[in-house]
Amino acid sequence: LVSVAGTTDGNESGPIDGVFPVTQTTAATSDTVIDYTVTGSATECTDYDSLSGSVTIPAGDTTAAINIANIVADSLVEGTETVTITLDTITASDPGITIDGASENDTINIVDGDTATVSIAGTADGAETGAVNGAFTVTQSATAVSDTVIDYTVTGSATEGTDYDSLSGTVTIPAGDTTAAINIANIVADSLVEGTETVTITLDTITASDPGITIDGASDNDTINIVDGDTATVSIAGTADGAETGAVNGVFTVTQSATAVSDTVIDYSVTGSATEGADYDNLSGTVTIPAGLTSATIDITNIVADSLVEAPETVTITLDAITASDPGITIDGANDNDTINIADGDAADVSIAGTTDGDEAGVD
Repeated sequence: LVSVAGTTDGNESGPIDGVFPVTQTTAATSDTVIDYTVTGSATECTDYDSLSGSVTIPAGDTTAAINIANIVADSLVEGTETVTITLDTITASDPGITIDGASENDTINIVDGDTATVSIAGTADGAETGAVNGAFTVTQSATAVSDTVIDYTVTGSATEGTDYDSLSGTVTIPAGDTTAAINIANIVADSLVEGTETVTITLDTITASDPGITIDGASDNDTINIVDGDTATVSIAGTADGAETGAVNGVFTVTQSATAVSDTVIDYSVTGSATEGADYDNLSGTVTIPAGLTSATIDITNIVADSLVEAPETVTITLDAITASDPGITIDGANDNDTINIADGDAADVSIAGTTDGDEAGVD
């Protein structure tokens, strides 16, 4: 009986030849010539030398070898490949020699020596003005024969599904390629002043790939910005005069031309002919427009109703500096101050009276 067995795996690292011994249970007086076929995932002529398709056990011997030689050490990540040899027909021999049907074929491996890592980099920032898409590039350090599929998570200050389209959470580097893109698309150009927002993608797990491909832990995440295209100005207007009679509070309204996602805090100074702390309560010198709103008031309260007859007095507030806000918010220089009056509630009558008579006798 003639049989075949794969006894030595091949390896691209080295490289190391693979070996199939073909064995005859008893020596013969004539050569035994056997035809065979070659199959498997490795490609003959590409991954290793072509084979003749025929092997001869010399007369007087019991074995012959089929060598899988000159294995190509390519740079392609492909995992372990196989070579299978099947003994087909004895074309020459002494009578009585047959192929062992139970051992007519066997398989060896060709071990791949290549590895690759997968990393991510933010390659383009997005912008609301345009809008301009953002982009991440996922890179594999060597090509592979199979698709590489990676799951990822998305974080950052921008909101997925609100500020830009929802993402699938998986990216595929196709077989034979080394890159794939994750696009941050359909960025929403809202009217909200919010400053630059961020999108961070972290590669989590490779769910399908050739062996030897791993995530590069030093480059498994990156961040891009989404630049806001909105601006706003802050102005002030006196919206209600005060009065001593009542008393009636005066009011200034501070207005922001667009909403913002953060509080806007403005310092201001107070001047005018009315005296702060004497004619009305002291003011804090700072006013805050809350996030999501466009206005705040500065109230001139507890106006003192004295008994002094006086002309209307004035209160002037000037916006000096924004001390906290989202980017893109400035003071409107043409409307950074205004004045209200405090009306006096006192009146007086003027009268005359003769208080001393005169006298011709020489005395007043």
